[in-house]
Amino acid sequence: MDKTDQIITFRDQDRIDLESVVPYYHQLKQLIKARITSGEWEAGQKLPSEKELCESLDVSRSVVRQALGELSSEGLIDTYRAKGSFVAIARPKYEWRLMESLSGFYDDAVATGKQVFAHVIEFRITKPSEKIALILDIGQSENIILLKRLRYIGNEPVMLGITHLPENLCPNLINEDMRNQSLYRVLAEKYGLSIEKGQRTIESVNATPEQARLLNVEPGAALSLIKGTMYLENNIPLEYGESWHRGDRSKFQVGLFNPV
Repeated sequence: MDKTDQIITFRDQDRIDLESVVPYYHQLKQLIKARITSGEWEAGQKLPSEKELCESLDVSRSVVRQALGELSSEGLIDTYRAKGSFVAIARPKYEWRLMESLSGFYDDAVATGKQVFAHVIEFRITKPSEKIALILDIGQSENIILLKRLRYIGNEPVMLGITHLPENLCPNLINEDMRNQSLYRVLAEKYGLSIEKGQRTIESVNATPEQARLLNVEPGAALSLIKGTMYLENNIPLEYGESWHRGDRSKFQVGLFNPV
């Protein structure tokens, strides 16, 4: 019988040591990881539900979600909304150049032969929050352009991005079709806005219910959040963006240099 039809269960000795100083989620993660890496659980097999894991191992839902989130981030399981978690079928992760390139998602993806598409969720003129006004070095009474897109590679959503730009630098940008072109290229070719430098940071976060729905992952799944500010000459801020990348489908290449 195909193992994908078999129900995954834990052995009697598979237990969380509630007296141990090792975090419960880490113990659970290691239990599941050992069964997968040993080949005992095979690609496509479904894991017990969150409720079943909680009841059988006497742990909380937050413990289960953190363990599953880290396993998903490591590519060992795939988690789908309303379906559950499955032992992952090996798939390549998409690689992005995080620090060494001033290019954006679209240019990075197209350069490696990927088919890219964006669903535009929001594209409007609005007023900045105090945080955004400070980053863009403008007043809160000034207008910004807000662009929120769900980015796909093929038919799979892999990144949710929100970007903010001062309207006075690109006043007609709001009329552009941003479903299938590079924002940075439009800014350079139509407005003469050439990026001189940028700064990016990356951190691990858990998917909110809205992010999970859009990215087709479970709430709490591991995401990589990249925040970045791009500058023109003379340190003039051009754009501030935040993007959430699926942890199970992304990896980042970081350039190093010798400061000496």
